[in-house]
Amino acid sequence: MKRVTPRGIFEQTDGLVSLVSAEELAFKFAVNNINRNRTLLPNTTLTYDIQRINIYDSFEASRKACDQLSLGVVAIFGPSHSSSSNAVQSICNALEVPHIQVRWKHHPMDNRDSFYANLYPDYSSLSYAILDLVQFLKWKTATVVYDDSTGLIRLQELIMAPSRYNIRLKIRQLPLDTQDTRPLLKEMKRSREFRIIFDCSHHMAAQILKQAQTMGMMTEYYHYIFTTLDMMAIDLEPYRFCGVNMTGFRILNVENPQVASIVEKWSMEKQMTPKPDSGLLEGIMTTDAALTYDAVHIVSVSYQHAPQMTVNSLQCHRHKPWRFGGRFMSFIKESHWDGLTGRLSFNKTSGLRTDFDLDIVSLKEDGLEKVGKWSVSGGLNITEVPKRKGMNITDSLANRSLVITTILEEPYVMLKKSDKALVGNDRFEGFCIDLLKELANVLGFTYEIRLVPDGRYGSQDDKG
Repeated sequence: MKRVTPRGIFEQTDGLVSLVSAEELAFKFAVNNINRNRTLLPNTTLTYDIQRINIYDSFEASRKACDQLSLGVVAIFGPSHSSSSNAVQSICNALEVPHIQVRWKHHPMDNRDSFYANLYPDYSSLSYAILDLVQFLKWKTATVVYDDSTGLIRLQELIMAPSRYNIRLKIRQLPLDTQDTRPLLKEMKRSREFRIIFDCSHHMAAQILKQAQTMGMMTEYYHYIFTTLDMMAIDLEPYRFCGVNMTGFRILNVENPQVASIVEKWSMEKQMTPKPDSGLLEGIMTTDAALTYDAVHIVSVSYQHAPQMTVNSLQCHRHKPWRFGGRFMSFIKESHWDGLTGRLSFNKTSGLRTDFDLDIVSLKEDGLEKVGKWSVSGGLNITEVPKRKGMNITDSLANRSLVITTILEEPYVMLKKSDKALVGNDRFEGFCIDLLKELANVLGFTYEIRLVPDGRYGSQDDKG
């Protein structure tokens, strides 16, 4: 039985208790599943090697990578954050060892990282998906709220839309170094910004929703689009009956029974427990975790095609590359695999995942539901309008008959002076009456005006 050791470098958070990342847990989870299911690698056993570093510690990341390379390696997984990832990528390029990533990373046009593959959907394609959704919804105005400067890169197709499409955008940034978004939300509420696109993590999205609820911004007047692929990890229970429009994207292919079985297994093992009051659900497999799971599988599938490949010790200071590295990197880029996140394939030049499908999901009274699909080749296909019936207040009034109760108050509501006996709504005139007529014409509803019997705005009841 042949033994192969996938090697990963993963970040852990600082604090009283170091938290293990979702990627690391998924890495172990995938290796164990492959070993239990002998159909994928019948003559090979995987044994993982994991090294942990602190976030943004690029020196430590380089040292750990060199340690792993000296033991022999077919690919290095992680780390995720840019400075550490770039340091490891430089080493992998020099020694011709595949470097596998699962998080969004900006790649310049002149990118020379030939020993690189990233399972996270290409940002330019994601940007087109968001733009297609905004166009489908016929938004003429919208506010884009981004977390950091990388959001402007991720959303570049949308941000450039005003020059090509009839849409006006307002760009805002989330506050730095704090999760208190209430001042920003207050400003958007004051400015009557009802259509908002949030580019942020699902952790931040959960906090935004909790704070928006306290601000009275979870009503049918508002429509939020979240660019995170992890809306399913947010606890949306408090908002199901608010009437708010909430739309997002999902790459986890939960409609596939095999995928659903693996996701359920992950949930049963309770791989990660969120912090109290985080607004997140327990036991949910996030996109980072699912992509890591798929990454281990795609490398394993590629290994199937290289039975004669041998692994040897590599030294960072010698700069002597792995002789099978170029061939194995080609196997990875040419591999195809139906994983937890759908069809896996790479651009053979850039190593980016440019062909993928996204589910369009929307919050309904029964929870988060799929309402459509977006693909690189087919674009947007909405099977159900991503909102509840009556969610849009203008649509909800069409063809309805309303009873309007009021009191007489000059110059707003007055009785008409006429020699003829007037009936119905013709009895009244005034500023509010004129406004009501105009609204009825625009929104398509009919109405009957009734005066309250006591002529008062209201009175205190027995409950105060």
